[in-house]
Amino acid sequence: MAEPRTTSGTQEQILDAVLSRLAEGGIAGVSMRAVATEADVSLGLLNYHFPGKQALIAAAVQVACDRLLAESMVSIDGVTGADERVRTFIRGTMAEEFLSSENRRLRLVIWAAGRLDPEIGKTDLKFYCEYVDRMTEMILQARPELSATGARERAVDVSLTQNGLWLNWARFGDREALERGLQRCEAIALGDG
Repeated sequence: MAEPRTTSGTQEQILDAVLSRLAEGGIAGVSMRAVATEADVSLGLLNYHFPGKQALIAAAVQVACDRLLAESMVSIDGVTGADERVRTFIRGTMAEEFLSSENRRLRLVIWAAGRLDPEIGKTDLKFYCEYVDRMTEMILQARPELSATGARERAVDVSLTQNGLWLNWARFGDREALERGLQRCEAIALGDG
């Protein structure tokens, strides 16, 4: 897994402000001045750290993706048993903090922006590939009789299903449907259904 970029406290404060602005108003809601105000930094300091709006947004999207992957990995810390690690990892991206209304809006903005901006699209694809790679590894640990291709196909199917679950949650907030869907993701990954 690629290591998340190291950021200073000031840069993190700035990127958090960008993520907040993205969640509130999409790409149009991000201006250098609005970010500087929200981050409580001068415009000059903002420009020192980030040469322009595009670099600012790209760095913020990278941080959001790094955090989601890191949280998924943290969710399996201390979890024993290969099957349980797979189940826990699948649920890691559906943790309460990632289901909040701000994160729902942010994720929709990232998905939409990724279709229009090649840099954001590359960052989102990189996150997707890293997530699928981690899940593939865990599936292979739980089901060593599978081929690498078979395990990767299961991981891709789980990721596709999770995206649908996440979108359904963003639209309707149906906790029962989310739980049923997560159980189906577990069954796909482990071949139990």
